[in-house]
Amino acid sequence: MKITYKGDYALKAVLDLAMHYESGGVVPLSEIAGRQNIPMHYLEQIMLIIKGAGYVTSKRGIGGGFALTKPPEEISIGDIVRLIEGPVEPIICGKKIHDSSCGEEQYCAFREVWLEVTDAISNIVDSVTFAGIMQRTKELEEQNTGYMYQI
Repeated sequence: MKITYKGDYALKAVLDLAMHYESGGVVPLSEIAGRQNIPMHYLEQIMLIIKGAGYVTSKRGIGGGFALTKPPEEISIGDIVRLIEGPVEPIICGKKIHDSSCGEEQYCAFREVWLEVTDAISNIVDSVTFAGIMQRTKELEEQNTGYMYQI
């Protein structure tokens, strides 16, 4: 599994919306792009995909923007990674249900390895929610607000 800039930007955009979920506010795309350092034209394309999948809603006009449709604890990073990047399997035979296209499934020792890799990746990305990422972000911000003295 490889995360492209598109996937990284999508995760950052959803995290930005998650950070504003409690206030119930709609977040303008330009603000997300500015805070997350994402090119605006690229973010527009990404948000259309995320909206099409039902994770966000949009409001047009003055005061418009995007908002999550579900609480951050109900959206995993795996949901967004799969939406943007596709399957998490490192190779096609890493799928539990395989189409037998290679014809070697019965005696291929690598298939067992790829199934384990797929399970490990899935367990991690599916267990981490945006609520958890929000919490970790806040912890890191608190750690980095301390004074540093150097002589």
